Amino acid sequence: MHFLTGFIRFVDTMNDRMGKIISFLIYPIMLVLVYEVGMRYLFTKPTIWAHETSCMLYGAHFMLGGAYALRHDAFVNVEVFYNRFSKRTKAIIDLITWTMFYIFVGVLLWESVPWALTSLSLLEYSESTWGPSIWPVKFTIPFGVFFMLLQGMTKTIKDAYLAVTGREIVTVVDTKPL
Repeated sequence: MHFLTGFIRFVDTMNDRMGKIISFLIYPIMLVLVYEVGMRYLFTKPTIWAHETSCMLYGAHFMLGGAYALRHDAFVNVEVFYNRFSKRTKAIIDLITWTMFYIFVGVLLWESVPWALTSLSLLEYSESTWGPSIWPVKFTIPFGVFFMLLQGMTKTIKDAYLAVTGREIVTVVDTKPL
């Protein structure tokens, strides 16, 4: 039991910290977009790089922020009936539905690792006029999925413990701001 609570604390803390760091990517995205809008509409001199840069930054933001969202139950649920159930019943239902999560994340990890490695081996770049390297962005997919997998494992452990014992696992996680 001590190992499981240690694992949960480690993953929760890691994803909290990573999520807080990744959240700051929104500022360069915003600056790039504001710069592009200003250049395009105020000076009629659009850039060739702003749209692609904002898309790549947002893609990294989205992929690497998924584990943080999962950690804080920020994903959409169909809660019409679910909210009426006891915590133990919710845990049992979650254990059943987690199989879909593991299939999705497993396939995504299985497919994205070779895809990212191939991109790195080719030093792949965009075929746009600007032509930036895109292999670093492609690597955010397996990294983000791996962190989501770890966070999903902590949720499964918590749900299994609650379903079997009727009690929640108590872990103290350091959630102080960075």
